[in-house]
Amino acid sequence: MNRRWTCFWLVCCSVFLAYLPDLRNGLLAWDDAGYILENSNIHSFSLATVHWAFTSFYLNYWAPLTWLSLAFDYSLWGGNPVGYHLVNNILHALSAGTFFLICHRLMMVYDGALPKGSRGRFSVLNPLWCAALAALLFAIHPLRVESVAWATERKDVLSLFFGLMAILFYLRYACGCGSLQARWPQNNNVLLRDYSLSLLFFTFSLCSKSLLVTLPVVLLVLDWFPLKRIASSGIRAIVLEKVPFFLLAAAVALLTMAAQANAIEPIDGQTRVLNAFASIAAYLRLTAWPSGISPFYVHPFNIPGMTWAYFLPIALFIVITASCMQLTKRLPVVMACWLIYLVTLLPFLGLTQQVGAQAMAGRFTYLAGLPLALLFSLGINALFASFGASRAARIAFLAAMAVLVLTNAYLTVREIAFWKDDVTLWTRVIELSPSTGRAYFQRSHAYYLQHNYQRSLADLDKAITIAASKQYRAMHELYQKRGIIHGDMGDLVTAVEDYTKALETAKADKRSEILYARGSAYQKMGRDDLANGDFRLSRMAIKETGGGNGSL
Repeated sequence: MNRRWTCFWLVCCSVFLAYLPDLRNGLLAWDDAGYILENSNIHSFSLATVHWAFTSFYLNYWAPLTWLSLAFDYSLWGGNPVGYHLVNNILHALSAGTFFLICHRLMMVYDGALPKGSRGRFSVLNPLWCAALAALLFAIHPLRVESVAWATERKDVLSLFFGLMAILFYLRYACGCGSLQARWPQNNNVLLRDYSLSLLFFTFSLCSKSLLVTLPVVLLVLDWFPLKRIASSGIRAIVLEKVPFFLLAAAVALLTMAAQANAIEPIDGQTRVLNAFASIAAYLRLTAWPSGISPFYVHPFNIPGMTWAYFLPIALFIVITASCMQLTKRLPVVMACWLIYLVTLLPFLGLTQQVGAQAMAGRFTYLAGLPLALLFSLGINALFASFGASRAARIAFLAAMAVLVLTNAYLTVREIAFWKDDVTLWTRVIELSPSTGRAYFQRSHAYYLQHNYQRSLADLDKAITIAASKQYRAMHELYQKRGIIHGDMGDLVTAVEDYTKALETAKADKRSEILYARGSAYQKMGRDDLANGDFRLSRMAIKETGGGNGSL
């Protein structure tokens, strides 16, 4: 086994060991239940499962390979959380190893691609060490925990693994292809194989999640630097070469938009733009200084105008972009990494539409963290290369690697502990942001599942107070949930009061469920006349809305 593959397995094993504490965590009521435990579609593995996976928009996602992987897991482990976390960890570790191979290949062409004036000072001390550092800095980082430790995010780890395989085979193709001035190398079976495998793995990635929908643009940036294929072949030939990739990306983008059509939040354009710039800056800060990472960042929903909190991120964006442009001739790798960072973040910034109630999330950096890790590794390399390629410089580089990786490993293990269960998770959100009503609501639900009704009720009261102060538009959900808790506690009078409050703000398609719950409470109180009235109104509401009412 050569040194490259030895490093590959060392990277994979190091990442896997760093995430071993995750095997002690459970499955969360927050989405894990809907994705796995309550998803009867994956509780068997058959042709019907395959058909459902490819034809459904379950939970606002089109992710057939993700559903099939979870169905396979369920056939092995059932509801045992260890199996789901184990598979996520293995996929993440393999992605880290694949990213190492990608970085190593890029390092091999990096020195030759640098402008002549920059060679020597910015040369790579050792491509294997530099590539390994980039892979470890990416994979063992607290921002990766959400994608790996949350079983629901199987779609992230699966999509990234296939996507990195697509990039790896594309680099093999591009490095062997050379100039495209002689058009497509139809007689070279090896190149055709690598290109086809890249396209195939890209398809697998998109069928897991639309995480890498911007991959064709990323490949164009790599063609610019460090591959320098645009200079040798021309932009037209390079773009035409990507047409199959763009067509696949466009098709899946349309499917994703259709799947998420019912989950779009009505947020004005100004708020979306300002939140996007704030998110870009926050992700950079959390990458460099991963302190205070929250499992949930509530969206502001309505930003009335420009304040310093939003002006500074815009100013930072302009300064960084201008600096990268200034460095383009002397050090184009900085601009290349910045462009890839922005391109890979773009689908998750909510600029065109906002899906869900989160302003940002650690999982949204799962792909965008790659170029930053590579750039940071090159920066550490350049720092020690400036002292010359001496033995002391190499030892110092290895020492810096060890310190950085061990520090990140400690912070990653600490972050994993916050994902142990729902109570621990939402307690962490409350610690970091006490005014997040969603966190109290979710922790209330977690206590409710534990039959700890007093704590559940206390959290829900807090959630209602916060929601009312923010003029939350779905107050009926909170009152309905509180009515359920009071009913389970035997306080039917208060339960009826809460259901009545819920009906005051509930839309037509939600009224049937609430009316039925209030009718059931009346029935238990012996008020059959009122119960029958609510049951009749509930049936009428179903007819008026044409079907079911959904669930809380």
